[in-house]
Amino acid sequence: MRVARSVASPRAVLCPPASTAVARHGATPWPIFRKHRSSIALALAVCFAVLVGAELAFFRSGFFISHFSLSNPDFPMGKVALAERMPDARVLYVGDSTILTGIAPAVVTDACRCGPGLNGAFGASTPWLTAAMTRHLLAIEHPELVVIGVSPWSADAGAQFADSELAHEVLSPADLTALGQSNDLPQTIQARLGDVWSAYGQRILLKEWAASLVPHQRYDMAERGFFAYPGTFTSSAQLVAAVGHLVPDLATEPTPTAPGLTVTGELIDDLRGRGIDVAIVVPPLHPFAYEQVGTYLDRADAVVRAFAVAHGATLIDCRASVGPADFRDLVHLGEAGALKQSRCIGEQLAGWARH
Repeated sequence: MRVARSVASPRAVLCPPASTAVARHGATPWPIFRKHRSSIALALAVCFAVLVGAELAFFRSGFFISHFSLSNPDFPMGKVALAERMPDARVLYVGDSTILTGIAPAVVTDACRCGPGLNGAFGASTPWLTAAMTRHLLAIEHPELVVIGVSPWSADAGAQFADSELAHEVLSPADLTALGQSNDLPQTIQARLGDVWSAYGQRILLKEWAASLVPHQRYDMAERGFFAYPGTFTSSAQLVAAVGHLVPDLATEPTPTAPGLTVTGELIDDLRGRGIDVAIVVPPLHPFAYEQVGTYLDRADAVVRAFAVAHGATLIDCRASVGPADFRDLVHLGEAGALKQSRCIGEQLAGWARH
C-alpha cells in the first residue's frame, strides 16, 4: 500500500503582503513627535533650565573653583585653577617638569621672605607653551617677579614648535594658526563649546576633581603647585636610556638665536613691559648627563648665561646645592633634592626681596 504524503504550504501570515511592508518602511516618528510636542518641549525647557542653573550657580559663580581639589596638578588647566584659588602669588615660577618637580614655593618663601609663590610649571612644556601659560596666569596673578626655567635644550637651533594635545589645552585656535598650524575645525568647535558650556570646557578639571575624592589621592594645596614625581629611576641602564632622549642632535650648535630662546626672550620683554622683574633658573641634571654629553651641555650653558645677560635677567644657579643621590632620574630631582634647591633659590632671592 502506498502512503500518500502531503507537503504543507507556507502560511500566508509568514509572508505579509508587499503593500504592508512598504507601509511599514515608510512610517516616520514625526507624527508621534507632533502628538507629544507639548511634553517634549516641556522636557527640553526643564533640561535647558537645569543646565543654565548649574552653569551660573556652580561654575560662573566661582563655587566650583573655590571648593575643588586635585589629585595631581601636573596639567595646564590645573595650574590655572590653582592660581584662581591662590591669587596672592608675589613670585611665579614657570617652565617644564624640571621646575614643577624642582621648586617648592613654600620653601623658597621661608628662605627669602619674599612673599607667597606659585609653581605654574607642568610636564612636557616647551618655550612656546611656557610663554602661553605664563600669560594665562598673569590674567589671574599679579606677581612682582617671574622665575623662568631655561633648560640647555632651549638653545637647540633645530627645535621647532610641535603640535600636541597638550598644546591645544594651552593655546587657542588663533594661537595655533599663528604658529603655522592648520585650522582644525573640530578643535575650534570644541574651544567655542567650552567657552559657552563650562562643564565641557573644564571636563579635564572635573575628572581630576573626581579622582581626588579617592582616599589618599588629594593633592596638598599647601604645596602651591609643586609636585614630586614618585619612584626612582637612577640605575645605570635607566640613565643610559634617558641620555638618548636628552639631546636630539649633538652635532647641533647651541645658539642664542634658537627658536626656543627667541620665544623666551619675547616673554621676558612682555613681562618687563608689565613692570615685572624676571629671573632665569637653570635646572640641575644628574652628573651622568655631563659624563655622556658634557661638551654639548657646557656649550648650551654658556649660551643660556649670555642670553640672561643680554635680557637683563637675574641668573639663578643652584646646581651645586644637590648631588647624585638627590635625583629621581636623569633630569628630575627627588623631593629631598627639590627642597635643597628651593632653599638655595630662596637664599639667592633674598637680595631681590630686600629691594
